[in-house]
Amino acid sequence: MLPKLSDTLFLLYFCLLGCFVQNIQAQTVSAQQASVDIQERVHLHMDKSFYLPGDTIWFKAYVVDEANLPSKASGILYVELINAKDSLINRFTLPVLNGISFGNAPIDIKNSKGLYRIRAYTRVMGNASPTSFFDQVVKIGDVAQIKNQITTIQDLDIRLLPEGGNLLLGLPSRIAYKAISNSGRGINISGKVVNSKGTEMCLIEGSYLGMGSFFLTPEAGITYKAIITVNGAEREIELPVAQSSGYSLSVSQRDTSELVVKPMCTSDLVGKGELKLSVHKNGVEFLRIPFVMDSQMARMTIETAKLPQGIVQISLLAASGDLLCERLAFIGQGRNNDAIKQGGLIAQYPKRSETKIELQTLMDGKQVTDGSFSVAVTNSDVSIPDLDNESHILTDLLLSSDLKGHIESPNRYFMDGSDSTRMHLDNLMLTQGWRKISWQKKYSPEKTIRVSGKVTDKKGAVAAAKVTLMRTGKEMWIEQTVTDSEGRFSFDLEYAGPGNFIVQAKSDQSKWLTAKLDSMPAMPILPNSFVKNYLSDTLSFSSKEVMQKNAQKYLKQEGIKLKEVEIKGRKKLDYNDSGAPLNSGHVFQVILPKDLVHVEDIMDYLSRHLGGGGVIATNDQGVMKPMYSLYIKGANVIKMMPIGVSINGFPVDEYFDLSVLPVKEIEKIQVYMSGFPPHPTFMTISMKDKNILYQNFRKGTPPGTAYLKQEGYTISKAFYEVKYPLKKQSNEEDLRTTLYWTPNLIPDKNGKMSFSYFNGDLTGKHRIVVEGFDGQGNLFRKEWSYKVEE
Repeated sequence: MLPKLSDTLFLLYFCLLGCFVQNIQAQTVSAQQASVDIQERVHLHMDKSFYLPGDTIWFKAYVVDEANLPSKASGILYVELINAKDSLINRFTLPVLNGISFGNAPIDIKNSKGLYRIRAYTRVMGNASPTSFFDQVVKIGDVAQIKNQITTIQDLDIRLLPEGGNLLLGLPSRIAYKAISNSGRGINISGKVVNSKGTEMCLIEGSYLGMGSFFLTPEAGITYKAIITVNGAEREIELPVAQSSGYSLSVSQRDTSELVVKPMCTSDLVGKGELKLSVHKNGVEFLRIPFVMDSQMARMTIETAKLPQGIVQISLLAASGDLLCERLAFIGQGRNNDAIKQGGLIAQYPKRSETKIELQTLMDGKQVTDGSFSVAVTNSDVSIPDLDNESHILTDLLLSSDLKGHIESPNRYFMDGSDSTRMHLDNLMLTQGWRKISWQKKYSPEKTIRVSGKVTDKKGAVAAAKVTLMRTGKEMWIEQTVTDSEGRFSFDLEYAGPGNFIVQAKSDQSKWLTAKLDSMPAMPILPNSFVKNYLSDTLSFSSKEVMQKNAQKYLKQEGIKLKEVEIKGRKKLDYNDSGAPLNSGHVFQVILPKDLVHVEDIMDYLSRHLGGGGVIATNDQGVMKPMYSLYIKGANVIKMMPIGVSINGFPVDEYFDLSVLPVKEIEKIQVYMSGFPPHPTFMTISMKDKNILYQNFRKGTPPGTAYLKQEGYTISKAFYEVKYPLKKQSNEEDLRTTLYWTPNLIPDKNGKMSFSYFNGDLTGKHRIVVEGFDGQGNLFRKEWSYKVEE
């Protein structure tokens, strides 16, 4: 039976998503689940990209499959907060329903300034690589500005890349270039192309973020080089040698409605059999055109409305199916820019006034009724957005997830639909390269939190063994199952918060059973070498002012708490030679790895170094344990009393022998002193790996028993909406930087949505961001702004 907390949590969660689940059109779930390589991608819509200490990070997860349809494969999402040193700060486990999940991460007001990363993934995404995970940099508080390193022209990584992969003699070719500094940023260059006769062929100009392109028709017997100029310095680079026999591919978009594809070949390959032009995305082919090269250049026009939005691969294939050349193209740039219309927003509002907004969503003239949307309203003068790099649904699901390597300022490609932006995006397609994910079948989709394992005895697997799973603590409950023919068992659970479990296996066939639990390895955290690219500015005056007021508010609240404490008397403290308090319940002894360099058995070390009168003695179960001596008046006897011990916050019982702990994995041991006369009462042991339950290293564990500590679903709090006038008058300033957040706004049958909220006391520019998706794989994003004045 599941605990009441779990029932309440999931009832609330599923009610919030219920409308979307009912409205969304049915997908081919069986085909999705039967796929050998289930592909999923995640985007988090966060309320902002810059936070102040004491803020809360609000987010909604959009989990999609390879066609950008809401995924029905995974039921669990992991969201992680990682610091600038690539260390895990916190992990949230969240349920996913029909591709949707949402939660929040509170930010400590005292110790949280700096640069952080928010990473999100499903277990299925681990079949590829952590590089495919959602990984977004966020800034909290004031961060010191890092100046760009000065790079000489010789240090630049400059690449010249012919369109389609090949440069052909006598045929016009587009050659893309990309110049990158040591920091990974694009450096704009200029220059010219000259031939081996010294004749200038064309200029290199108009680069954007280090990328651009030029045209050249190479001639036989002539070589070419580019003379690149950066800050007055020059560098020569040889162009690729043109081929006398081969194929190439040219792709252009005069506007967003048509794609013009021009296959080309050298004269010796004209009329040499049938070729095929294939347009595909993520392994799904959308178009195949057979043709014969009657001349050195063919021309085809493709309607982009027939192709999915995002990056497609255009491949020229031989009749045998062999790849001759390939080109990437981005389809549908700006396709959904005007899908969301708003009504009710005005240019300026007074403080604490109500804002009411209505939204209408249309795709191809039809109402979107099967969508799910999220809305964030923030003060963009205080919480200044990083427009180039902030979390963006189109960037994450249409661009970054399909290109390898770091993309500089990716959001710029979706800020407008101008010809220049479309050209910049096409140069990115020519230079960045396809991700080409290598999938390995390691993980299956997780539907629920699972506890699984295998029961064995001396002969091997034990079938039909009875297995009992008991959750200990306040939320105690029991589940039971039996092992299959291979001795395996599993429990699918839905619970919230930390879970401490005991697994007990019994069988009439054997008394000496072993219950071995399956372990799920943690996903490695790859370093983000581009974190420094986000440190482009420091706090604005408004940001500093609000941060200071929040800190003062926090200190005032802490002072009130102190005043509420009733002090009945002052305890006298005794101190040891080192000045540590003895009878205050404080730590009086700390043991660190540097103290254990040559130690093989921690119990041997404690027997010689445990302070405060602590000793190592044998308990009634015959196990060596840390103890202290207690004199009992009246009986005139001294009794050995156990010192409580916990490992990674999980207490151990009287059967556990500390000598089984691997000494090299010990991070810190703290011994606490209290009582009168003062004596050691508790010992906390922190191990380096927090994912291992070291209680399973025990001696004398009852047969068939295993212990497990596993986090359940994270309980997310609801966004608090302020409504004026307040029922209870207060002179406290309303310093909210996120005015409104909703993770699941659902259109009605007419595709309409509405929401309202109250502004605060902070003036300046405010920003509304709406993101969403629907059951057909369409992605949406729209922004508006207004001002709040005195």
